[in-house]
Amino acid sequence: MPHRPHVLILWCDQMQACRIGAVDPVAHTPFLDGLASEGSHLTHLISAHGQCVPSRASFMTGLYPHECGVMVNYGFHGHQNRLSSRQRTLGHVFRDAGYRTAYFGKCHFGIPLEGMGFEHACDYDARKVDDEEAATRGISQVPEPLRRDHVAAADAVDFLKSYEPGEQPLFFVFSTNLPHPPFYCEPRYAELFPPEEMVLPETFYSETFAGKPAFQREHAEDGRHGAVDEELAREELSQYYSMIATMDEHCGQVAAQFRRLGMWDDTVVLFLSDHGDMMGGHRMRLKGTLPYDELYRVPGIVKLPGGAQSRRPVVDDLLSSVQLAGTLVKAAGLPEEEVFAHGDFYGSLHDEVQTPAQEGVFFEHYAAYWGTHPFYGIRTSDYKYIRYYGVDATEEMYHLATDPHELRNVVGEDAYARKRKELADQADNWWQSTGGRTADYYESEHFRSNTHNAP
Repeated sequence: MPHRPHVLILWCDQMQACRIGAVDPVAHTPFLDGLASEGSHLTHLISAHGQCVPSRASFMTGLYPHECGVMVNYGFHGHQNRLSSRQRTLGHVFRDAGYRTAYFGKCHFGIPLEGMGFEHACDYDARKVDDEEAATRGISQVPEPLRRDHVAAADAVDFLKSYEPGEQPLFFVFSTNLPHPPFYCEPRYAELFPPEEMVLPETFYSETFAGKPAFQREHAEDGRHGAVDEELAREELSQYYSMIATMDEHCGQVAAQFRRLGMWDDTVVLFLSDHGDMMGGHRMRLKGTLPYDELYRVPGIVKLPGGAQSRRPVVDDLLSSVQLAGTLVKAAGLPEEEVFAHGDFYGSLHDEVQTPAQEGVFFEHYAAYWGTHPFYGIRTSDYKYIRYYGVDATEEMYHLATDPHELRNVVGEDAYARKRKELADQADNWWQSTGGRTADYYESEHFRSNTHNAP
């Protein structure tokens, strides 16, 4: 077998692209900042979906959520969307290419990791850490649902401490829930983020929802999901930063083992997040069927083996998360037949490779805990277009070049009529050509029960 580099995926959840120290002086992410200095910082990586389960399924299969049949968090509104062991994932591809495959942490796939090609599999979705164990581990201050992330990080490190590199390269995934809610303040980092000094997004103050779908205002005014109190919003942002700092620490601990083993320089490293969080933007918190960059623009860093002297330190190209799988395959030098359906952006990581920039990337959403408002859309460097195809049956469009905060829906303005048609046609063609269906289909028992993904 030809020489293959190791692959390390560091995967967090619900982190906004703008909360990494490389671009945010408030954030405390020393490991990620160092990783960005070694690799390529992807500043415009767009997630295919703004929710955990569909986003994760999409990344692992290299398919859009509606293509792999996972469009909703299983359990939401009666949907049971899960992957199937018959679907080919990154785990299968690297295992079949001769890699040892290991996975520690959050999964949210709905099927055993062994069925996804992982030989050493530790799924922490159902891991409970009681108060006694939490006290022993020194994590009593952490809410119970998030204690498992600390345990997963420790277990991942322990696995690597006993790991003996051999002829087989290693494909290793460390996946953490942090900074996903429930939000809490990590005491070790509390003093770095005084709540009274936290700066809320401009749209917390300037959003009016004029000309936007009515449910967005309803969401913002809901005490559970709306950021209705400025003081509480600052407190939550402070907690969010402390959780990101903890996640950064955990990722650094895993990476340190690769360095100790002498594997780091010969490892492809990818850091990414499932999606973001509104975090006060547009007077909202958490996530939902919303089209804003707070949810879809996610942090991304790729480090190639050997320092890759020709690397682009900062990649501002518009990139899609569905191309991450193909990019890892390309970076590892796997055979061409293993390339995923939607290709890769490997060329964008290099100075000497002139890759035509994508004109647009596509994204979608179906339902969240607070409602079903399915849409799909396209984002270009200057515009974002969204088509709702359920009961809302409406559109949104933002001219990002003049309105980067997505405050003014220009979809009905004469000056943008030609651009609206152009983007609508592109989005509709993409949806149809990739097998997108109607809301009636996605509400059918066949789809809701996951029969379409049965083994």
